[in-house]
Amino acid sequence: MSVLELATVSDKAAGAKLCRLCSTVRLWLLPVLYDTVILSSAKTIERFAYGQMENPDSAVVYPPPASVVRKLWIGPTSSTVQNDLAYSSSAWPITYVHQILVRCASLHALAIVNLYQGDWFRLAHVLPAGLRALTLGPVHGKVDWRYLPCSASLREFTSMDTYMMDLELQQIVAAPHIRTVRRVYSRVDHINLAFDQLECVEKATSLERLEIVCCAESVERAASVLERIARCYKPNPERIALVPKSHLCGSTFDPIAVLFNDWKSSWRT
Repeated sequence: MSVLELATVSDKAAGAKLCRLCSTVRLWLLPVLYDTVILSSAKTIERFAYGQMENPDSAVVYPPPASVVRKLWIGPTSSTVQNDLAYSSSAWPITYVHQILVRCASLHALAIVNLYQGDWFRLAHVLPAGLRALTLGPVHGKVDWRYLPCSASLREFTSMDTYMMDLELQQIVAAPHIRTVRRVYSRVDHINLAFDQLECVEKATSLERLEIVCCAESVERAASVLERIARCYKPNPERIALVPKSHLCGSTFDPIAVLFNDWKSSWRT
């Protein structure tokens, strides 16, 4: 890594200024500046979409910053902090999200959080073909694996607080390239839904791991619930992983923040 790249890692504001020096420096530093992008409000989504353009005539910047993004989070990063991307909110700039995804040629990990399930179909067909990890929820739209542009490259799928039909889940776990499916429940109330669908996993040939993530006020409480339910369903420990977590950030119920922190730390491009 060059001196300029190292400087950009430690100070992205300075790196952004260095990009103005010349096109060569810009090409060096864009992948460092935009490796991971968090778009947690309508304004940041719109600003990033506009950032792909060079002028009011909509001439595309070359290369557009979106083309070097490897990890992208779209949606709120907290359940408690007020923002304009509430579930089913009309403030969601779907058109701009669409424009961004179309340009994300290098994207490996994508999270779309708090998007109304009825709007999912407007984005599903423009997911980058090379996507390896997809995170959706809570209450996301139907994921029809057969028609996703990235179905041949996806290795990980995470679903939060969403009921999926048996056929939908079977298509996901039976996909030839999928390795990990993660079902996250922010409360213990609906964790039985995941156990009720364990039969859907039996015929999966490529799946290495199905994680059932149970969140409660403490890890101990979540572990106790998982242990009690597992005694009835007897999941295969070689393939089914039961993961207890706390849904608290500090002392506040904040499952989206928990999901966000896990996403940041667990997936490496």
